[in-house]
Amino acid sequence: MTRSTPKLAGACTVACAVLTWATAGWAVPTVTIQSIETASGSDWAPPTHFGVGPSTPGQADDVHYINRADCKAIMAASQPAIKINWNWTPSSIGNFSSAFKVAPRGKSCGEATLQKDDTNTSCIVYSEQSFKIGTFSMEVNLHDLLGKSANCDDNSEQDAFVYFLVQDQPQVGAAQQVVAFKTKIVVDLAGPPAPELSSIAPGGGNLTATWKHSDDSKVSGSHVYWATLPIDPSAVAAGTVKVQKSAKVTTKTYQIKDLTNGTPYYVAVTAIDSHGNESGYSGLGKGTPIDVVDAWQHYQASGGTEEGGFAPCSAGSRPATGGWWLAALLTLFALAGLRCRAGVATAMLAAVAVALAPTPAHADSPLDNSAEFRATRYLPGIDAPFAGKAKPYADIFGNADWEIGGTADVRLWDRFGSLSIGLGYGWFTKEGKGLERSTGKASTDATTLKIVPLSLDLTYRLDPLAHKAGIPFVPYAKIGAMYAFWWMLNGSGDYATYTTTSGTKLEALGGTGGWHAAGGLRFLLDVLEPSAARSFDIEMGVNHSYLYLEYDRRVLNDFGSGKSIDLSDGVFSFGLAFDL
Repeated sequence: MTRSTPKLAGACTVACAVLTWATAGWAVPTVTIQSIETASGSDWAPPTHFGVGPSTPGQADDVHYINRADCKAIMAASQPAIKINWNWTPSSIGNFSSAFKVAPRGKSCGEATLQKDDTNTSCIVYSEQSFKIGTFSMEVNLHDLLGKSANCDDNSEQDAFVYFLVQDQPQVGAAQQVVAFKTKIVVDLAGPPAPELSSIAPGGGNLTATWKHSDDSKVSGSHVYWATLPIDPSAVAAGTVKVQKSAKVTTKTYQIKDLTNGTPYYVAVTAIDSHGNESGYSGLGKGTPIDVVDAWQHYQASGGTEEGGFAPCSAGSRPATGGWWLAALLTLFALAGLRCRAGVATAMLAAVAVALAPTPAHADSPLDNSAEFRATRYLPGIDAPFAGKAKPYADIFGNADWEIGGTADVRLWDRFGSLSIGLGYGWFTKEGKGLERSTGKASTDATTLKIVPLSLDLTYRLDPLAHKAGIPFVPYAKIGAMYAFWWMLNGSGDYATYTTTSGTKLEALGGTGGWHAAGGLRFLLDVLEPSAARSFDIEMGVNHSYLYLEYDRRVLNDFGSGKSIDLSDGVFSFGLAFDL
């Protein structure tokens, strides 16, 4: 076998280089901006939104932005300059030269020659260089680009341009060509139209402003301003009116918090465009925060005995009355050693995706766990201890609402039926309206109750009816310890508080322990489509699927403690269940 010699390999390398050069001789030069940075000695630095990264090789335009605030900063600077680093990929190792031009806003430069246009004396040629390959670094004085007497408040939008020109002669005897790459700098001094203020709604220690824009496509956000005196641009500029300002708001509503009830406030809104320009003020609005009673305050004022203040992760907060019960529940759950097969989480997420293709007969996968997903209408028994003398829950929240949740358990015993131990969880949130203290009527302030019930359950299921006797129903019963975290929020979205006559501050955050017992009936879905059930088992490890209905009696009152909020109820649940 003949082997290549070093000389032959070297000859190949030279030939390849020549071929590459010949091919490149027919290519068009490509101009690319590498980066834009602050020039040495400049007292202005380009912000991120200006665009300081590399351009895309071969693109038609590279766009940068200067807004009204940038313009004012540039005109206030004595030597504002940027440094542009750029290069090009030449068409050959031949003769070429380059030039760098700047056209101030509203002007243009010729793109056919490296020299300044004779007909456009506003074009500035910064340099012309020959026989150079690599990165050029050119500095641009922004006063030249904007115009040395630019008025940054002229409400205009004009484009300035920077040109990168390369004159290239690919091979001896060929005609020269000028390749131009043009960077556009949008000088946007116009700004968006001012928004229209729609309403100012008073709340407890807050005001909620709502507004609209004449053209949402020209707006990227808004700022909200407020003060105790009328907001006038000249007075604000002179400092005679002290205003407060929100962060950028991307919605068209904003709640101003931490205000003083009974004190009038003036409110105005501005719009911000995509280049960061801010409009003038909207029409002026006025509102006065009022005294609003939230759900927690109404509960306390009605004679409620729960003191709240339970915060297991906060130093200094007192434990709730039933805190010991939570510790006991979690300890029992840890001792239970709940285990799940690797496919359980995947199976839960894919609970509604059952494959319909028929499959051959097979042995069922091991059955170790069960999982349930439920929905129920829940009405916390907060009003029960008042025996009809008060109804703080009904006054604020009205009636029941949906709770969602589920359970996951592991089988301990599987003989005539199965015995399992598991963890249940739920999520309940109910929003109502606080009451105006002066009138007792519903205010615009929202107040919210949230409850997260947890349970440690022992469940017996009569599985053989469905799995052996062919009856597609599985009766079951469960009993368990239960603990529910709860908290209430005021109209500002903070934990509600109540101050007693003795000056003690009670926070609406707590937990209530108890127990529950449930009974229900599962309907085996496998009988409706056996082949789909087999596919579900093979692909997801789900042995059986069920629809179920359950009645659950919850006794959540810290075993009759007179110092705890009552969250008891009897609920009907329905949902999906899976044996895994």
